Amino acid sequence: MNLRELNLRSNALTNLPYCLANLSRLRTLDLSGNQMNGDLSSFVSGLPSALEYLSLLDNDFNGSFCFSSLANHTRLTVFMLSSKVGMIQAQAETSWFPPFQLKMLKLKNFNLGSTIPSFLAHQHDLRLIHITYSQLKVPFPGWLVQNNTRLESIILNNNLLTELRLPRLVHGLQYLDISSNRIYDSIPEDIGIVFPHLKFMNFSSNHNRGTIPSSLGEMKSLYFLDMSYNRLYGQLPKTFFRGCYSLTYLRLSNNQLQGKVFPSHANLTSLVRLFLDGNRFDGSLEKGLLNSKTLELLDVSDNSFSGTLPYWIGKISNLSFLYMRGNKLKGQVPHQLQNLQLVVLDMSNNRFSGFIPGYFNVLSLRELRLDSNEFMGPVPSYLFKSKVLQVLDLRHNSLSGMILNTTIGNTSDLVALLLGNNSFQTHIPDKICQLSKVGLLDLSHNKFKGAIPSCFGKMPFGAQPYDDLTFGPYGYTQQLAFFQSWSYTSALDLLDNEVEVDYESIAEFVANFLSKSRYETYQGDILRYMYGLDLSSNQLSGEIPVEVWDLKIIRSLNFSSNRLIGSIPDSISKLENLESLDLSNNKLHGNIPPQLADLNSLGVFNISFNNFSGEIPFKAHLMTFDEKSYRGNPHLCGIPTNKSCNLEGATETSASKRATEEEEEGDGVIDMVWFYWTCGAVYITTSLALFAFLCIDSRWSREWFYRVDVLVHHLQRFKDGFICN
Repeated sequence: MNLRELNLRSNALTNLPYCLANLSRLRTLDLSGNQMNGDLSSFVSGLPSALEYLSLLDNDFNGSFCFSSLANHTRLTVFMLSSKVGMIQAQAETSWFPPFQLKMLKLKNFNLGSTIPSFLAHQHDLRLIHITYSQLKVPFPGWLVQNNTRLESIILNNNLLTELRLPRLVHGLQYLDISSNRIYDSIPEDIGIVFPHLKFMNFSSNHNRGTIPSSLGEMKSLYFLDMSYNRLYGQLPKTFFRGCYSLTYLRLSNNQLQGKVFPSHANLTSLVRLFLDGNRFDGSLEKGLLNSKTLELLDVSDNSFSGTLPYWIGKISNLSFLYMRGNKLKGQVPHQLQNLQLVVLDMSNNRFSGFIPGYFNVLSLRELRLDSNEFMGPVPSYLFKSKVLQVLDLRHNSLSGMILNTTIGNTSDLVALLLGNNSFQTHIPDKICQLSKVGLLDLSHNKFKGAIPSCFGKMPFGAQPYDDLTFGPYGYTQQLAFFQSWSYTSALDLLDNEVEVDYESIAEFVANFLSKSRYETYQGDILRYMYGLDLSSNQLSGEIPVEVWDLKIIRSLNFSSNRLIGSIPDSISKLENLESLDLSNNKLHGNIPPQLADLNSLGVFNISFNNFSGEIPFKAHLMTFDEKSYRGNPHLCGIPTNKSCNLEGATETSASKRATEEEEEGDGVIDMVWFYWTCGAVYITTSLALFAFLCIDSRWSREWFYRVDVLVHHLQRFKDGFICN
């Protein structure tokens, strides 16, 4: 009966233990992370009135809750409630005066609607307010912030907030998160003056318009700022570059910001991660970035940066992730990049030219993306000898020469090798099969010639797992822990005095591959289950090696637009995971094996424009493909082609009968050329006969000319009368 603190969190409790009401001296009760359900309001009202700390987070409540059920708890300072199976419905209640003063309130998965719980109007000592995923459709409660002068954190993300209304006085708030709401207005210009002590500010995924307020430069302690996925425009204010020197994480992605960035006077000396992607910034990267010596990640993708890549970027010694795709950068890659220990380098969709540098530091490089540029020459062999490189994307360039002209052994960790749309004209070397971990191989749209290497059947393409490879965010998913100056005093391990925020997963393993007739993006762990081989649009000849049909786990095969011969073997039934098969535009022949109907995962199938013959096995899964999959094969018959097949074999009688029917059908068809010649001859003959008849002086000819003369006379009289009138 003297029990003061009870922690039963993270168990499997399902029933509400009403006997807890007998513990009259209990002041701390944690039942979070269980499976409790039932009448929530009656359970709460029956708990000991001496409770100071009550946590019911992450249970299975899905009924309703009335906040007035807390009226008996005169000492309550911490109240936390959420459901992990559905929404808790807040009951409409009349105004009541709470006997307690909360310091911490956490509500999640509530259906609050257009009202904030009325008892909050009487709270004046709150330190943390956390109301998320609660469909709260009200303006930002500036009055609540103003009423609680010692409030440090307010978290209202993933609601339906409609407007940002700031308090009228300067406030010491340190943590503000209103992300993923529906705030359409511009950010108040005086926000930096009202909240000068903010350390964490997240306004992402709203509909904010307007410019970034210059008053942000007053936030000297701000270390996290996320305004991504809004509609902000204009230039970054100078005061921002100078005043926010504590910024560690800055994300302005996917807005409409423009102008030049990071002038020489920029003073963001603490930056670790910088995201400027998806805006309209232009010009060149200016030297102000050199002041951010701790920078580890720089993303300037999908802007309009132009000019050459500045050499000084090699002086940012901590830079590990560099994303520059989708700009207008040009020229050769500066050799200073070799000074960086890069993990990811993405220079795709620019105008870089020249040879691929032979000096990239590949000790830690896991992804190299140079696709859609103007690079030429061979692929440096050192890239295939790297022990950590997993993605090499060199598509859409003008590369040529021999690939893999050196022995590499089994040291390569390469998982995706993408060389499509280049100018390779050699044979595909057998040494490519030494890449023992490749799961995605794209050699399409080149001029590779000769036979397909039979050793492809020995490459993994799913035959061995990727368990030893890193597909996640390379260990860079971190948490920001913001500690409150106030915490609940307890002998238990209560961590509610801090707010943890996950960084968005960054630098995940990404690969683009043509599958199911379109390019798909495979990212993160999904790559553990995607394997494909694309040799389309080359000059390959010979038969498809039988070993290829043993790749049991491969999901995409594309051999289209080559000069391949041979047939599809019955062993294709082994490809039970195949989702896309394209053999079109070749010289393949023979019958379509009925085993194809057993490939239940097949979503795209194309054998058009070959020399296949016989009846199409139109059954099971093959019934989902129409005539487009088979066109250009004149000797195929069956339901999709609308050509009937004689299942018993053609006989002379049936053949002669068909010939007779065709001849009879031909007799009933008008020969249009002969019809036109006949009509012309009749017209000319009739005209000549009429002319000769009129030239003979006879009664009929005189009568004809008389009638014509009378008609002309009447027309002349009509004309003269019309003119007089």
